[in-house]
This record gives sequence, C-alpha cells and structure tokens, in this order.
Amino acid sequence: MENKVFVPMDRLANFMKNGAMNHQYGIQVFVNLDTERAQALLPPPLKVADPGMGYIYIVNIREPTFGPWYMEGGIGIMAEYNGVTGLHFLGLMLSGPGALMGMISGRETSGLPKKLCERIHVERLDRRGHCFIERGGVRLVDVELDMGRYNQPGFATAQEGCSRANPIVTGGGCLNFRYRIDPDAGFNGMEILAYDSPTRFTAWDPATAKVTLNSTPDDPWGELPIVSVIGAGWMASDNWVDSLTTLHKYPDAQVPEVMQYLFTGRYDQCTLCREHQVYE
Repeated sequence: MENKVFVPMDRLANFMKNGAMNHQYGIQVFVNLDTERAQALLPPPLKVADPGMGYIYIVNIREPTFGPWYMEGGIGIMAEYNGVTGLHFLGLMLSGPGALMGMISGRETSGLPKKLCERIHVERLDRRGHCFIERGGVRLVDVELDMGRYNQPGFATAQEGCSRANPIVTGGGCLNFRYRIDPDAGFNGMEILAYDSPTRFTAWDPATAKVTLNSTPDDPWGELPIVSVIGAGWMASDNWVDSLTTLHKYPDAQVPEVMQYLFTGRYDQCTLCREHQVYE
C-alpha cells in the first residue's frame, strides 16, 4: 500500500529548487524618509543607508515556480550593515492561492517578515493605477499612480527602457533576520542574512505616486516616516534568489532586545496575551 505521508527522496530533492517569482505585475515606489525616525525602527546594529530612502512594492506574482499565483506587497527601509546595503522589510503581506507556500518558504528559508492578509489589489487602466493592501479591516497601504513621469524631476532607475525583447537585470538585496524559537529559551540563534535577489525587468513605466499608510496594533505600517515620494514605476518582472550569506550572529543574550524590533513584522499581538477573541 502506498505511503502518502512519506515523500520519496527524488521528489524531496526538488524542494524550492531554483525558486523564482516569475511574471510579476505591479508597482515599485521610492520615498524619502525622516532619517532619525527611520533609524528608530531598525534593529541594532543596522543603520539607515544614505540618503535615507524607503521602498514599497505591490505585485501579482502570476507564475511562481513553487506554487499557484499569489499577491504580495511590503514596505521597507534601505539599511546598511558593515558595508553591505540592503532593504530591511518592516513587513510583507501575501494573499491568493499560493500565499501560504510563499509565506512559509520566505519566512523559514530566508527570514523574511511575511504574513497573510485579506486583500491585495493591483489595478491598471491606461495611464492610471491603483494598488492597496488590507489586513484586519484596515487599508495598510494605498497607492494611486499616474503614468508618464516621476514625482521628483531628475530621478532615474536602471530598468528604464527595458522590454520583453531586451530585458534589463538589476541587482537587489535585503538584510534579513533568521532565528530559532525554543519552549524554554525563547528566541535565540539569530543571524543577519544578506539576501541577494536580482530582478529581470521586461516592462517599466515611470509614474507619479500618491501614498497613504495606516496602522493597526498588529501591523504598524503607518510608522514608516515618509517625507516625500520620489517616484514609482509600473513593472513586469521576474525575481529570484542567488544566495543567502550570514553576515552577523548575535549572542543569545542580545536576541530578545533585537526581537523587539522584529516582532510586529512576523507575529500578532494575540500571541502576547490571553484575551484575544474576534467574533463577526
């Protein structure tokens, strides 16, 4: 009789092999941040990278290699550690048929702060675009776009001029945090990872963006201290991971302090108390 619990080794060897988020469709937004307030959101020893930029993206990942399509979006701060620059995500949200596998693989494999949400919306009609993310009945981020130019004149990106016939590949990376949880020791074994993740762009339309952020106790996205919007782009792209490299290992005694900065991106407040019911 077939053992359906047991996974043959030839199949297990394919777990997340050559994982990629292909055929993404949606937006990237670049913003200027209040550097002092942004620094207060970063776990030590990360520092805000000069000149103090933030990043927002919302996409429909139409052909991931490891599951059905899903929607994803997040907000972050460009940070630096020991000469390595990368995006520190404050939070990422996923929805749609492939969201659970996208969340689990991203958290367990790469240390990304991913959660599931109720709704992610990606819409474009000619020159206009509208994208948003909702969780817990609150619209955490809402972006309205007008194609044709950036908010700030003179801004430019490396992917401009790309096409399906002539794609442009850009480098990209994050500074991620991976750790263990033990029943007695709590959070421990934490390390900072350099997440090397290039993107192949096949379409890019410059856009002016209007950004609105909101918070809940579980997801304080409104804390991202945006001073001004630099510009945005409506894109089609493929994204993958080239490598994960350990940059720093924390002494276990320091991990709880660092986890104070990371908690809300990964867990909800109900894990900290006993009274936590919602009925509708």
